[in-house]
Order: sequence, then C-alpha cells, then structure tokens
Amino acid sequence: MVDLLADAVATARVVGALVLIFFLPGFLLVNALYPRRGELDREYDGLYRLTLGIVLSIALTVLWSFFLNSLGVNPVTDLGFVVDVNIAAGLLGLAGVFFAIGWWRGAYPRLARVHPALARMPPPAAGDLFAAEDRDHKVRLRLLELATERERLRREIRDAERRMRLQSSDAQAHYERARDKARARLKALEEELRKLEEERAAELY
Repeated sequence: MVDLLADAVATARVVGALVLIFFLPGFLLVNALYPRRGELDREYDGLYRLTLGIVLSIALTVLWSFFLNSLGVNPVTDLGFVVDVNIAAGLLGLAGVFFAIGWWRGAYPRLARVHPALARMPPPAAGDLFAAEDRDHKVRLRLLELATERERLRREIRDAERRMRLQSSDAQAHYERARDKARARLKALEEELRKLEEERAAELY
C-alpha cells in the first residue's frame, strides 16, 4: 500500500513537471496576449493556442534556466541555482503573472460562474461588428451634441444682434463682442461637424 502511494505521488510529480515545463506558462502567456477566442484563427484557434503554448513554455523554461545559471553558485550549497525547486518556482510565478494578466484582459469569462466579481470580458477586435457599431454610436452621440451646441450658438448670435439694435452704443459694443465670439465658436464647431460627417460617411459607404 505504501509503495502504491509512493508510486502515485511520483507519477503525479512527473506529470506535474511535464505540464509545467511543456505547457502551462506558455499557454497562459498566449491567453494573456490573445484573450479573445477565435483571435488567432476562427477555425483552429484551440490548436494554435496548444501549439504556441508548448513552444513558448519550452522557450520560457530555457530562458529561466539561463537566468538562474547567470546567478552563479549558491554559497549555501556550493551548487548552481539551476535546480528543480528554483525552476518550478520561477515557472509557477510566471504562470501566475500570465494568468492574472489574461484574466484582467478578459481571457477567462467563465470565472464569472465562480463569483460575479471575477467577470471580465475581452476587448472587442477593431474589425468586429459590435466594435464598429459602438464607434458609430459614439460618433452619432457626438454629432448630436455638436448639433445641439450649434443651435444654441445660433440663438446666442441672433439674441446678440437683436440686443445690438435696441441698446446704446456702449452696450452695442459689448453685444458685438459677444456675437463675434459666438460666431468664432460656431465656425469651429461647424468645421468639426463637417469632418465627423465626412468620416462617418466614408466608414459607412
């Protein structure tokens, strides 16, 4: 029974080491870099992630070993730092960092099932339909704001001109300055409106 348990523990350690060295940190790094499903390839996204995860895990293991080797000799043991404990600790640390970055970027939306506070969605791709609709919605809101401001400035100009006709010369100078200032703002606003309308028309057509 003891031998069976020891064999099971040894097997688990070997499997864990293989997963840590050849898969886990690289796979989590891929998810951190490409959080959206289908971002690498619409059809074979999972295969790409698996392959890149294996390649990057091996590369990370080699680089981490180089770093440990550059530290020289451990004065306590008179041996190098490239030992199993240090390698495992470094790879686990990197895996934790990559997982946190991937979660922050929305690579694991299913974590919302564990707790709603863990819910994060990946940012939309630049060419996604929803992203385009969101941009168009923001442009339309901005156009509405500018149109409202334009009407307000036009009313302000008309009001200043009306008051200029009714007031004395000193008061007329004040309202003339107010009118000219409103006209300058209106001109800049209409130029911004024109550019936004041209950009929106170019995107739509």
